[in-house]
Amino acid sequence: MDLITLLFIVLVLAIFGVLIRYFFFSQPKKIGARGAEIKALNHILAGEKKQALQQLSEIARNDTANHGAFLQVGDLYRQLGNAEQAIIVHEDVLNRQGISQDYRLMALERLARDHEAMKQYPQAVQYAETILKIKRKDLWALKALHRYAVKQAKWADAIKAFQKENASGGKADPLLPAIYKTQEALQLKRAGKASEATTLLKQAIKLNNKCAAPYYHLGKIRQEEGNYKHAIDFYTSFVELDPTAGSIVFSEIEKMYFELGQFEQVENFYQRLHKKQPDNLEVVIGLANYFERKGEYRDALSLLEDIKEPDYSNLSFVLGQLNMLEKLGHKDMLKTTIDNFITSDRQKRILTCPDCGHISDEPRYICDKCGWVKHA
Repeated sequence: MDLITLLFIVLVLAIFGVLIRYFFFSQPKKIGARGAEIKALNHILAGEKKQALQQLSEIARNDTANHGAFLQVGDLYRQLGNAEQAIIVHEDVLNRQGISQDYRLMALERLARDHEAMKQYPQAVQYAETILKIKRKDLWALKALHRYAVKQAKWADAIKAFQKENASGGKADPLLPAIYKTQEALQLKRAGKASEATTLLKQAIKLNNKCAAPYYHLGKIRQEEGNYKHAIDFYTSFVELDPTAGSIVFSEIEKMYFELGQFEQVENFYQRLHKKQPDNLEVVIGLANYFERKGEYRDALSLLEDIKEPDYSNLSFVLGQLNMLEKLGHKDMLKTTIDNFITSDRQKRILTCPDCGHISDEPRYICDKCGWVKHA
């Protein structure tokens, strides 16, 4: 046997030995670790957080360099209500030598979440700001700072955070700065500084004149001052911008017109509003109530009967109609209206899903929309 053949045989045996070692000694360990991670993931997907925590803690103990496992262990502690332990785990990852920037950012985010869970917002802010020093336009950190400012009622900071968030690709509601400025104004008003509050409320309108909140509070301030004309103007803008909540000031507007000796303007107010918001049931009810107080029962009833889609779940509408029918002596229509109300109320109670509010057309024991199941 020549030297070349001998060397070839030795090389083949060496490679064969390496392969045996790899498949019979190294592989089982890797498969075991991977299997443990799969088990942990299955527990998480099943909502079994305690079992997932136990599994991941074992993985982390067996592989102390597995930063991801440690981060998940901390997350589970927080989700199970033990944010203090989560902080200990996440700080351990953050303070490790040679940690990559990606893991550093993940640990900082986790620590911000941990402190948020404990309502320790100043500490949460520090971690979010540290993220932004590393990654200037990190959207998660920008959103977090926005959220923390709101939680702490720091409205000037909230406006700045909103601006930075949206400048970096966020899609926060454009009404928010005006709402925050309104909240800042209310802080001053509660402190007895109505003049400064008024200035901030006007600034809120400049920030976004489609926001209803500052108009309502300006109307309230002017009403308290006895400046009814301006109060009515601000309240009217509020009603036009927020048809849902607007009816809350109807009675106040009527009172102020009465105080001004201009009660006839009440009908004009409702008619103008009805033209702009023909489907607003509250406006129709307001106008019908005005006609009733004037003794014009037929006009009041006609308004209520002309509604294309009567809402028999709205008690103001139903009681108003019942009241008019009784005063006009329409007993048959009175009975029909009561029957309609009973039917609507029954449907609402029986056919509405208690979980998502979906209303079905017949009794359901599993909600078609959200999957809620009725139990005995």
